[in-house]
Amino acid sequence: MFTFAKAWVEERGVSLRAVTSSIRPPPPSSIPPSRSGASVALEDVSLSVTTEAGAVEILREATLSVAAGEFVCLLGPSGSGKSTILNLIAGLSRPTSGRVRYGDGGVTRPGPDRAVVFQDAALFPWLTLRANIEFPLKLQHWPADARRARSEELLRLVHLWRFQERFPHELSGGMRQRGAIARALATDPAVLLMDEPFAALDSQTREILQGEVERIWSATRKTVIFVTHNVREAVRLGDRIVLMGTRPGRVLHEEFVDLPRPRSSNDARVATLATGIARRIASEVEKVAREEADDAWVAPGDHRPGDPRRQLGRGI
Repeated sequence: MFTFAKAWVEERGVSLRAVTSSIRPPPPSSIPPSRSGASVALEDVSLSVTTEAGAVEILREATLSVAAGEFVCLLGPSGSGKSTILNLIAGLSRPTSGRVRYGDGGVTRPGPDRAVVFQDAALFPWLTLRANIEFPLKLQHWPADARRARSEELLRLVHLWRFQERFPHELSGGMRQRGAIARALATDPAVLLMDEPFAALDSQTREILQGEVERIWSATRKTVIFVTHNVREAVRLGDRIVLMGTRPGRVLHEEFVDLPRPRSSNDARVATLATGIARRIASEVEKVAREEADDAWVAPGDHRPGDPRRQLGRGI
């Protein structure tokens, strides 16, 4: 992941030293309090790329405002531009048209004030958990004492202090993902961008980590933008859910979640709201299924016979 980031930045003529040296921490005795969340916005943002088959429109005139400290979930089928929006806010991509705003300014490049948590924890396998968390701080030239104090604070926040000297392969999937969240928080970002961080985990671990993320968000009040395909997960976590349409990606609808916290995925109110949202976005999900499946695909609930190959093996 670091190699990719290094290559991406240097490809644009900016050295890592230039990116990191501008933000040097104070001595450990005067480390400032945690940075609060910041607002972000997309203003009529479109993004197209050129391929061998021609131009592909990934995102079309997307407008989205996220208030400082808000927890927003982006929900939609594959190809709806959810991850693209995260990349634009992180500064890893630039729009073809429109503007991406962070606070009172525009986003022009990656920065430690915006951190990304990916679906894969992406911890460096040759470093211990604690060394992984301290790695971005070393890039910013934090003193050793300050790095140790910060990593201890974050390891305790995600309940992994006892495992600080373990290597990633010695941790469970859920523990690795909590470690990735701790590393993302190391530089004290104002905005936490989470790209389906629990998609590869089992349902029980996923439920536990949803509670952890909600707890961490309540404690830090960072701005969180969370991408997911799971409707209940979006209702479980978000203050607001942004429904995305696909081919090209665009904002279809926004749903405010007026339910008390903490929430549970098994709560009847969560289930009811999730059912309504799922119905609203069903046509977009079906559109993707039709485009990606073969001619034998039949929509759920459609009782037409369809391709006879679908009947093979029935009754066995």
